[in-house]
Amino acid sequence: MRRVGQARRRDTVEASIVEALQSLGAVVIPISGKGAPDLLVVFRGKLWAAEIKTGKGTLTKAQTTAGAGTLWPIWRTVTDAFTALGVDA
Repeated sequence: MRRVGQARRRDTVEASIVEALQSLGAVVIPISGKGAPDLLVVFRGKLWAAEIKTGKGTLTKAQTTAGAGTLWPIWRTVTDAFTALGVDA
């Protein structure tokens, strides 16, 4: 169990994905919460929610129950994020 105020560990690929999205002009909002997606992304007037996972990262039970992979995609690479947003990598 985490202590109150303890920061949640972010996936190692998240920083590169956030940086790439911001370079396109996207607004990227990292969020956290049990089962919540990792990022909210606003690009060209549209809103996306996405779960960020490393290549072998798996979903937690809370993420699966909340809809990760179904209601919002799982992005493992910058290419995954760009493809979802309709941008050539």
